[in-house]
Amino acid sequence: MAVIAQAQRMAQLQRLGLSTPLMRLAAGECVHEAFRASCLGPAFYVYHGADVPAGPPLIPLWDSGDTVFGVWEKSDGLEFIQFSIETPDEFERIARTEQGFWATRFDFLYECDLPDEALRHAADSVGFRFLDQHLASREEAEDRLDTFQGHRSWLQELVETIDEEVLPHRKNSPDA
Repeated sequence: MAVIAQAQRMAQLQRLGLSTPLMRLAAGECVHEAFRASCLGPAFYVYHGADVPAGPPLIPLWDSGDTVFGVWEKSDGLEFIQFSIETPDEFERIARTEQGFWATRFDFLYECDLPDEALRHAADSVGFRFLDQHLASREEAEDRLDTFQGHRSWLQELVETIDEEVLPHRKNSPDA
């Protein structure tokens, strides 16, 4: 249950190759108003006594309510995760790439009824390349999205598709 020291956090995010806009948000700089309420660092809880999941050293991005978003490096690549500070060992792997991670955040923003124009400007501000694919996939899967489990399953499939496109070399590897 290790967390990267707060003083090393930004250097570690840079070492992992994460984008400048993601790093700016993690540092607390709001690159677009759409992110102010749910995607803005710095992380607080893990540096003030909250436990983190067992695993590689966690690099926290930010908190949203009692949920912590972060990334860690495993032997086969990055994992973006989220967990509640109430149950840190029940973490959820949400993506393997930054683009997949953004798909989850843009789905949240869509669910918050952010207008399409604002979604597009926000996507441009962080370099999210899959907004059109996200919106088209939502429209196509609309009848599946009326339950929590249906929505969750659809979003996981979308993120996996994006991750595979961003990391095509993993698609044919034995552990993909």
